[in-house]
Amino acid sequence: MIEAVKRALPWWAKIACKLVLARLPVRGRTWQSLGLFSPGRMLEPAYALCVFETHYRNAGSPAPGFRFLELGPGDSLASAVIGRAFGAAGCWLVDAGAYAARDMAVYRDLVAYLSEARAGAALDAAARAGDVDELLAACGAVHLEDGLASLRSVPAASCDFVFSQAVLEHVPREQFAATLRQTWRILRPGGTASHNIDFRDHLGGGLDHLRFSERLWEAPWFARRSGFYTNRLRPSEMARAFEEADFAAAVETGARWDRLPIARERLDAAFRALPDEELAVQTMRAVLRKEGGHS
Repeated sequence: MIEAVKRALPWWAKIACKLVLARLPVRGRTWQSLGLFSPGRMLEPAYALCVFETHYRNAGSPAPGFRFLELGPGDSLASAVIGRAFGAAGCWLVDAGAYAARDMAVYRDLVAYLSEARAGAALDAAARAGDVDELLAACGAVHLEDGLASLRSVPAASCDFVFSQAVLEHVPREQFAATLRQTWRILRPGGTASHNIDFRDHLGGGLDHLRFSERLWEAPWFARRSGFYTNRLRPSEMARAFEEADFAAAVETGARWDRLPIARERLDAAFRALPDEELAVQTMRAVLRKEGGHS
């Protein structure tokens, strides 16, 4: 029912609703339980496994004993359990807030699913966990919730790979370069960062977020506080930022619009003159190698 209502609302009505709802004295996990402000789909075992396996392969399928970091785990700590099923010795899950589910039923279902999907995986300790803290300990996982400050606390050269799924577009614009520098620092020499990026707005899957001036969009009371913020960096800007952070970057665009979903005259002046190849990209994959440099 809620999903049907959300699909039916025009973009401007979604903004109005989120501006109001975000100011009510209700905790984030309550909104998530109602299907509002939901940060991802990682509560679904099959989806979570597919996401992890994709990034694991992009990183060259590290041998057992590897360590990894997930940037923006969102609604679930599933990657800690899945990583252990793949042979991880430990991991860090770093987010910008307390979004992850604490209901152990979710993780028991995941362990049961993985026991079939990854026969022989070492999940006995995870299966015995009585609460989320025990589960994290069983997987050698550390969950941090203070964004860039949390990234800075992760030891240097501690991870074989870093990954994110539709997260880089949410990193605040002024923190983007620093986030990449911290990623480079955290990776071991020869390590990989794998990112899937979604350039669509979080209002209706189009480009309505490009209607707004930077001054309004970046205002603390507007998109950032209301659950629909993205940094609006375009594909070429992200690619340039990867190189400036000293990564050897392999960037591949995914889905594209054949025709822009919004008339150019509706865009803010900062975006109106951009070529179609900048605006038509919906998704992008970036595989970043730490081969050297001094970030």
